[in-house]
Amino acid sequence: MFERYTEKARRAIFFARYEASQFGSQVIDAEHLLLGLLREDKVLYRWIPETNAERLRRRVEQHSPPREQIPTSVDLPLSASSRVILKNAAAEADRLAHKHIGTEHLLLGLLDEENTFAAKLLRDRGADPAQIREHYACREDVSRPLSFQRGSYKDLGFRSLSKETVEIHGARWKVDYVRDVVNLCRSYNWHWHKAQWTPRDIAIERKTGRVSFDLSLANDPANFDLVKGGWKKDHCFVCRWELCQSDNAEHAVGYTNGHDWVCTECYTKFFERPDFFNSAYPEIT
Repeated sequence: MFERYTEKARRAIFFARYEASQFGSQVIDAEHLLLGLLREDKVLYRWIPETNAERLRRRVEQHSPPREQIPTSVDLPLSASSRVILKNAAAEADRLAHKHIGTEHLLLGLLDEENTFAAKLLRDRGADPAQIREHYACREDVSRPLSFQRGSYKDLGFRSLSKETVEIHGARWKVDYVRDVVNLCRSYNWHWHKAQWTPRDIAIERKTGRVSFDLSLANDPANFDLVKGGWKKDHCFVCRWELCQSDNAEHAVGYTNGHDWVCTECYTKFFERPDFFNSAYPEIT
């Protein structure tokens, strides 16, 4: 599972497991991942202006008061939220055309899971995922996971990444990544139509807080709640541009296949121009 992770990212998860045991938690939750990142790397201090380790720890303790500690020899599973965060981190690395998963991707993955207390703590302190994402979108993938250290990308079956970039909403993205994601979109669904983004109803499992668009689950009110308009936003499948209810048409209107969304800029550039990547468009540098 952690083959792509850098040494720092692996240590952050190790520290998260340690924090969970110190809090007496039966699972490694989002707050423990936050504390693990805080222990291991300076990435939080770089991107979050009001980072103070002791204050953050006190807020976590107030939210989840520590119980009797669990021995570190006991194997603790990831919570549902933490599994989503790690999935988000891998998706962020893929979107940025990075072969590794580092602490920067873990931070973005944590911020993507907006309903967690950890993400709210960071956003309240000025965390800006778009700014972080834009910075790393322009960066070479020089940090390799442990499994990459003994061979080249070619040895491991990866094709070399082009240094060409393309501009989307003012940020530069690797052409290889954008081409691959657009081809993936085209391969599994060709019917994209323009639509106004509106909130969607969701079913929430009371015990875990997990979200589903299967509204029939709400027929079991003892375990599920129906929340009208509970899904507040989506993101462009290609560039992660936010789509939501807004007076700004760039955010309020996109193209959808009934499940995923693509922003108008990505659709106009890459979907309406099937030869975009094979031509010398001025957007590619």
